[in-house]
Order: sequence, then C-alpha cells, then structure tokens
Amino acid sequence: MTDSHLVAPESGRGNLVKRSEVTGGLPYTEYRQTLRRDFFHTCAYCTMSEAEAMAIRFTIDHYEPRSARPDLENNYSNLMWACDECNTRKGSRSPPESARSEGLRYFRPDEDYREEHFERTGLRLKGLTQPGDFTIEAVDLNRANLRRLREMRVRIGECDEAVSGGIMALINFPIDRLPPEIRSKVANMAKRFSDAQAEQAQSIDDILRERAHSPFLDEVDDAAEQNQRKARLREYEALYPDAWRRTRKESL
Repeated sequence: MTDSHLVAPESGRGNLVKRSEVTGGLPYTEYRQTLRRDFFHTCAYCTMSEAEAMAIRFTIDHYEPRSARPDLENNYSNLMWACDECNTRKGSRSPPESARSEGLRYFRPDEDYREEHFERTGLRLKGLTQPGDFTIEAVDLNRANLRRLREMRVRIGECDEAVSGGIMALINFPIDRLPPEIRSKVANMAKRFSDAQAEQAQSIDDILRERAHSPFLDEVDDAAEQNQRKARLREYEALYPDAWRRTRKESL
C-alpha cells in the first residue's frame, strides 16, 4: 500500500482513487477509516473535503444501492466516501441497464478521470459526457453551497498566491546590492511586508471562520432551478422506463 493511494496519472490526466487491500467479509462500517483515507477525506462526487464541510457530515455511500444490489453491501469496491448532501440526493436511484447502455450512470473516482467528465465554467460544473451530465443532475453538483465553496477556494488561492509571491520576492532580494541611501528604507519595507504577510495569513483564517456555524448551510438553492433539475431527471427516467429504484424486498 503506497502513501499516495493514487494511481500514477497518465500524461495530462488526473489521478484516480486507489483502493487499499482490505480483509473481505466484514460489515461495511468496519471499512470507514480505510475508506476515508483512500478518498483523501473528500466526497467522491462533489470533492468537498471534511475540513471544508464544517457542519455537513460524511457518510459511507453504496455506489450500487443496497436495495438494488444487496450482494454488494459489504463489498469494499462498492463503497464510496461521500458528504451527506450528495449521498442523500443520490439515494436509492439506480439506473437500469437500458439507461446504463446509453451512458447514464454515476461518476466514480476510482475508475473515471474527473477532467474527462466535468469542466468548470465559472463556479458551475458542466458535463462533458453522459456520466458527467447525469451525475451533475442526480447529486446536484451545482447546488448553491458548492458554488459558494468554489468561490471560497478561488478567493483563498488567489489571495495566498499573490501575497506570498510578492512578499517573498522582496524579502529574498539581496538588499546589500542596493545603493546605501535606500538600503535601510527597503529593509524597513521588507519587514513591514513580512508583518503584513502574517496578518494576511490571519485574514485567510478569518475568512474560514466567518461564522461559528457552516456558511454552506446558509445557502438556499433557487427553487426554480431545483424544479428544472428534477424535471431533467424525470426525463431521464421516462426515456428508460425500467425500475430506477427498488425496495430491499424486491431485490432479494
């Protein structure tokens, strides 16, 4: 088992989740800690990390729902680490074979390269394939709290890069090469910028601590947009009239 837990990427391709070798036959809950580590403590579908989720809990998701495939209930390869919001939206919906043959299935990060199925446009995801389109609709990957998360990632990333890059360039400049009349001024300026960098780091922490409760839970999804998303899912199901959900009794 490697430390990275990722398959070495091909040229220009991202990483796949690499699963650890586990002892088979255990109740699926026994795999929780291994699953968290293999999935880098992030949601298999929306990529939200546990640290970013704050008040949103994480759960074990069965890629093939237990109601449809009870035989895979404790199979480690069928388990995904997911945030509760994605898991709840996914629910027991299981595309029938007629739909899967047309590409309507959920994205899975241990077999699919994310960049081949999704493209980010601004703060929204766009599907590049049928699995990408279907997953976006089925687990609502453009919901309001995920758009907020993407915005915060951009803000923090750009701020940290710009501030650190500029300050380090000044601090690392060989001051003794400057003319004597401005050497002390630049030294004082470098110290002030160094102090500012520390303050900026605190500001970034403050952004993450804007409120004691999760800011993601404050977001309210647009009702009309949600109705449109659900209508598109009903269209998928109408095109392939086989059973999309089964009760555990029916699957036995």
